[in-house]
Amino acid sequence: MQPSDTQLTGVPQQIVIDPNTGLPQNVVIIQQESSAPKVVGIFVIIWGSILSVLSLIALLGVSLITDPDSELYSKDVADSSGVFYLILLISLACYIAQIVGGAFMTQRKKLGIHIVWVALVVTLIGDIVMNMTYSDYVSNQAGGLSTGVDIAFSGVCTLICGVIAAIPLMVSGSGMDDSKLFG
Repeated sequence: MQPSDTQLTGVPQQIVIDPNTGLPQNVVIIQQESSAPKVVGIFVIIWGSILSVLSLIALLGVSLITDPDSELYSKDVADSSGVFYLILLISLACYIAQIVGGAFMTQRKKLGIHIVWVALVVTLIGDIVMNMTYSDYVSNQAGGLSTGVDIAFSGVCTLICGVIAAIPLMVSGSGMDDSKLFG
């Protein structure tokens, strides 16, 4: 007798079910990699780019404050403009580091997250120094409560940004490698 198209032939095989998972023992589950590292990395690149442009504009603004021929001239800042420029240049370097870290994150490297974290901490330290040194220009009232509020606000924002940058580490199936900045 010849098998027809509607007839099944062969020997049935026994399927062994794993009692822990409820699935057959030889089943391999493959998940699609999470897109979180790429998405967060792109957001970090965009944020770092925006802040880099704003930092360059701030450098031009400081040059107006320290120029004696300008209407915005301030003798206090002009006398100690080195600290102002130094903090702005360090901030610019941190924003560029965030762009680099975001690029590494899009390549699924943990190194990018570590670079972003270091840049955030250095930026926070720069914010604290700027609030303490030039509170007249950063806060509403020099040495008042607003300086402490500004520093606390910077700390909270840095913490939130650090947690957002760490999202790829918290997502299962992110595919991040084991590259590290330290160790």
